[in-house]
Amino acid sequence: MTRLALVGAFVALLAAFTPWRMAVLGLLEFALYFALLVATEIAMRHPDRTAASRRLRWQSDVLMLLLVANACWLAVRIRLYGEPEMQVEAALLAICVLLFAALRVHISRVSYVIGIAPPAATLLWIAIGTGAPLAGNHYALAMLLFVVAVLMVTWRQQATDRALTRAMQALIRKNLALGQAVEEAKAATRAKTRLLAVASHEIRTPLNAVLGFAQALRRQPLSPPQADLARGLVEGGQQLSRMLDGILDLAAAAAGVAHLTPTPFDLRRLSQAVIGVWRGHATAIGVDLVFEDADPSLDFGVLADAAKLEQTLVSLVSSALKATPAGGRVALRLAGVVEGGDLGVLVEVRDTGPRVPPQERALSFEAFDQTARGRMVGDSGLGLAACAANIALMEGEVGVDDPPGVREGEPGAVFWFAFRAPRHAPAPELPAGAAGEGRRLRVLAAEDNAANRRVLAALLDGAGVDLTFAEDGAQALTEWGAELFDLVLMDANMPVMSGPEAVRAIRAAEAGVRTPIWMLTANVAAEDIDRYLDAGADGVLRKPVEAAELFGLISDLSRRGVPA
Repeated sequence: MTRLALVGAFVALLAAFTPWRMAVLGLLEFALYFALLVATEIAMRHPDRTAASRRLRWQSDVLMLLLVANACWLAVRIRLYGEPEMQVEAALLAICVLLFAALRVHISRVSYVIGIAPPAATLLWIAIGTGAPLAGNHYALAMLLFVVAVLMVTWRQQATDRALTRAMQALIRKNLALGQAVEEAKAATRAKTRLLAVASHEIRTPLNAVLGFAQALRRQPLSPPQADLARGLVEGGQQLSRMLDGILDLAAAAAGVAHLTPTPFDLRRLSQAVIGVWRGHATAIGVDLVFEDADPSLDFGVLADAAKLEQTLVSLVSSALKATPAGGRVALRLAGVVEGGDLGVLVEVRDTGPRVPPQERALSFEAFDQTARGRMVGDSGLGLAACAANIALMEGEVGVDDPPGVREGEPGAVFWFAFRAPRHAPAPELPAGAAGEGRRLRVLAAEDNAANRRVLAALLDGAGVDLTFAEDGAQALTEWGAELFDLVLMDANMPVMSGPEAVRAIRAAEAGVRTPIWMLTANVAAEDIDRYLDAGADGVLRKPVEAAELFGLISDLSRRGVPA
């Protein structure tokens, strides 16, 4: 833009002090330079930088040839204008054109020759045209030396310009390839997320039947061995459900959208269940695996993310079992302290494996930064890094220390984590034949899966409710309009009309009294929950159905005496 302004000032001088023919040549020079500027700006803004660079290459060569040719012809016309001082002015114009063309970025040798040859020849012609013999023409010799000096200085520069241009073109190609790779990675991530969502829904549907029937079975009169088997089936199903949640959470963490899903549960029972699952493996490798309850009288019912805590417990126990030799011992110790309405929890996993030196303890929870203990057992550190990430999300702490009473050089390590969580007593399961407190509730359940309808019927049998089923959202809307209900349990993915659509239709048709509507679905990602709440749902119950949550909701509605 600065050079264009200088050319404009030059044209103004020509128009003021020279004949109109020279002013026209100046205007043509201005137009050619403006065209070169426009071509460059268009190329810089083009989305396909490679194609734009190729197009600009020949455009700039053509425009540069016309520009320097017109400028040299203008210098010749000034030289022939007739006055002696015009020789100096013409030479100055040719020098300006030569310097401008020589210092310009040249993509190829052709563009360099196009820019240099015409002004160099014009400058020598002006110097030689003085009429003096060449041997005594000091003016011509000076011009010749000037041209040679410019060529010597700028020839190396044009080689550098070409190398820089090639490097920039290579960088553009690599950036394009990188951008394409990023888009492919994003597409793969989206595909993985969709696959996980579909797999989650498909796994949760049969798991809901297994866990639901198992929970219903526990409410039947059973012998002690049968009750123990039913309890194990429920705990195993719940653990499988939490593992599924953990897989989805890992995918969310990889995408940078990890979040907590607080649910009420008993941390003591969760810890005992983890020990029960790993005890068989510990026995097989000759390690004694035990659970130590530091505060047996303390209630460990908390409101926290059970899936992340279970994942953390599993990682710490499995890592300790890897590091502990046969004949050793691993103990999971649970301790807590009541702090107002919260429970401060300390969980320790003690083992008799290799000791972790103080200088390596900061690396224990870093992925791929292995300690000597980690290298010994072939551990990449990913599991412990996930533990640290989970506890950090809960605003807790993790660490590793020496066991108490162990002297220098003796084996043993204590991996621990601590956090605070609100105290919460899980809702008790209703015993067989027990009805909910208060009056009987009329419940409408919209569920297209026959197995899931059987699960709900089995769970709510004897729970003090009158249950009506609808097999799709449209039928649920019809049933809701024909009868008054105290609670609507709505599945999300149904034929004819989806759950969120049915919720919107019910909310639009309500006149005064608001019916409690809770989604009962396997699609419980954060964006799904937001979609349900935006549609007008009051809350979300996830599949597999947690009997305690379902009974707690019904009991709460019954006690509040929801108007019908």
